[in-house]
Amino acid sequence: MRKKTAIEMSKCLDDISSGIEMICNFRDNKYVASKVERIFKENLVKLDSEMDNIGKEKVEALKEAIKSVDSTETNRLISEIRTFISKNIVYKVVFMPYKASMWDSLESIWMAADKDERCEALVVPITYYELDNNQNPIKKVNERNLFPKYVNAVNDEEYDLENDLPDIIYIHNPYDEFNRVTRVESRYYSYNLKKYCSKLVYIPYYKWIDGVSSTNFRPGMYHADYAVQNSEDAVARYIDSADEYAGILGSEVIEVKESLKRKVINLGSPEVDKVVSLSEANTLLPESWKGKVLKSKVNVLYNTTLDEVFRSRNLDKIRETLSFFKNNKERAFLIWRPHPLMRQTLFSMLPNLLKEYDELMEEFCNGDYGIIDTNASMYYAMFWTDMCYGFNSSSLTELYRYTGKIVLQDFPEIAKITSSISKEDLLNKLKNTNVVTEPECSLPDVVNVISDNIELKIGKKLNLEKSGEKINNYMIDVLKK
Repeated sequence: MRKKTAIEMSKCLDDISSGIEMICNFRDNKYVASKVERIFKENLVKLDSEMDNIGKEKVEALKEAIKSVDSTETNRLISEIRTFISKNIVYKVVFMPYKASMWDSLESIWMAADKDERCEALVVPITYYELDNNQNPIKKVNERNLFPKYVNAVNDEEYDLENDLPDIIYIHNPYDEFNRVTRVESRYYSYNLKKYCSKLVYIPYYKWIDGVSSTNFRPGMYHADYAVQNSEDAVARYIDSADEYAGILGSEVIEVKESLKRKVINLGSPEVDKVVSLSEANTLLPESWKGKVLKSKVNVLYNTTLDEVFRSRNLDKIRETLSFFKNNKERAFLIWRPHPLMRQTLFSMLPNLLKEYDELMEEFCNGDYGIIDTNASMYYAMFWTDMCYGFNSSSLTELYRYTGKIVLQDFPEIAKITSSISKEDLLNKLKNTNVVTEPECSLPDVVNVISDNIELKIGKKLNLEKSGEKINNYMIDVLKK
């Protein structure tokens, strides 16, 4: 039964316990007896309606004890029924993602809840709008059909949130009305969702990078009951950002700091769970990649982000990188994964770069030295490539290190791909660490060293605690208190 039902049943047992005490103390008072009998009848009917077969047997025994006015047996059975109810509570846990490409931030928690007998898990992909450069809605989108087939996603227009009143809602979009590129429907703003659940939990759709990630104000994070992070550095820095949050909210710093201390917790990253779980069996090579992604070449995942384009305000580094692969296609093959909102962001915020971007994209797609990764999931590219080249502030680049394969951190401000390390030293470095950085290590040199030393293609899987199970258990324990 749902927790809210369990609370109602507990109230029924309280009434019955009070009633048996009254009837024992005022056995000869007909008014009291009549009133108590009505209390018994109403509450026993409620108990009957919610109990399964085993529970109903206990309720029948309770009825007999009440008829006999046996307070000792009545209270003993009440205690048994309470224990039975507490062991049979099922918590309604609803996941409300909006982008299919960001589902990995919630998936391992959903998997843990879905197999947990204490939970009834539901996935409700929510509707959002694409915005123009004036932040006006231009397209209504729901990506329900883009989620993995094993996820039984529910139509949000058919889900009755207001009456279902879930125990937990998980979200990964914290921006509410302040997102400038896409925006969820207002009924899904965090402060509205909070009205209809016991606990609203925010899980970031990015992985925190110590010393790099920022603590920009996110309203959903503040409105949520819990904001899960994957680093003690993240927890500390968010709490230290209380001044900034308080200024935005118009609240007292001490009040905001205490709130952040309660809600910001380090429970790990579901996205790391996903990386560690990848295998050929669960990450099949996409049909359109067959015959192109070859073991004889160094297959490189090129991850381009919104942040690097904003920093450079040009596409020069992207153009240079594509040129390298075009000129070295006998040795290397490129899987290019631009941020899923790249074109929409350029359209809205950097329209002067849109034409050049479209031309670069068209030229690349017509070439034979790489492919665009248009999969909703980034994990196909992560599994089937031999190294990653990407900006150091990117979650994808950070997550790639958990494959154990080589990561070259890209810096868009560096106009030319140069190197200050010998190939011998680079080889020794790559044997000791799987993360290297420009400008010390260049893309051409890293690709060449991997090509000549194919053992570097094999990443070592890490044996880590599953964050999804940890988060699920933590939140259920919170509800049980």
